[in-house]
Amino acid sequence: MIIGERLPALREEKKFSHGEVEKRTGLLRCYISRVENGLVRVQVLDTIGDYLYSLRARDKRTVFP
Repeated sequence: MIIGERLPALREEKKFSHGEVEKRTGLLRCYISRVENGLVRVQVLDTIGDYLYSLRARDKRTVFP
């Protein structure tokens, strides 16, 4: 599974915009969009950690069922 395939569903489930995730993570919304669309490979696990923390998805099973 590509991480970017699961992240938009989590974000939309929380009713967060890219802008809201940007505020919570410090990641640019254009970068978030590229990750979600599979245009960028995330090299750093901290980036994913920040994203998931912003969504309060602390349990990895929430992301990778």
